[in-house]
Amino acid sequence: MKKRTALLNEAVDRPVSELEKRIEQEQHSSVACTGYFAKLLTALGKPHTLEIVYGLSVRSPMRFSEIQRELKIQPKTLTSRLQELVKMGLLERTVYNEIPPRVDYALSQKGKNLGIKVNSLREVLTERH
Repeated sequence: MKKRTALLNEAVDRPVSELEKRIEQEQHSSVACTGYFAKLLTALGKPHTLEIVYGLSVRSPMRFSEIQRELKIQPKTLTSRLQELVKMGLLERTVYNEIPPRVDYALSQKGKNLGIKVNSLREVLTERH
């Protein structure tokens, strides 16, 4: 029993090698990536989010009222989705110092890359077999 305890203590007190440190860092970074990916999937799974991304990939920039009119989305829902997409870095929100106030929404580079993928997915789904 004492020998086993000594071995366990030695294993716990043993210094961690550089390789083990690197593996641990990669595991933490992949968990962070998975967390972001999970948030992205959650956001994209919400109603109208993909429509907004696709709509802005076709025509950008657009004003709030234009997006609402084109996609027929309730203002509260559209506001929520736009805020989420801006926070995730998929959209850029430009506020102009004018009267009346003007705000444009456009896809960021990250959003454009996603828009290309969404468009590809749409093409695959609309192909006739």
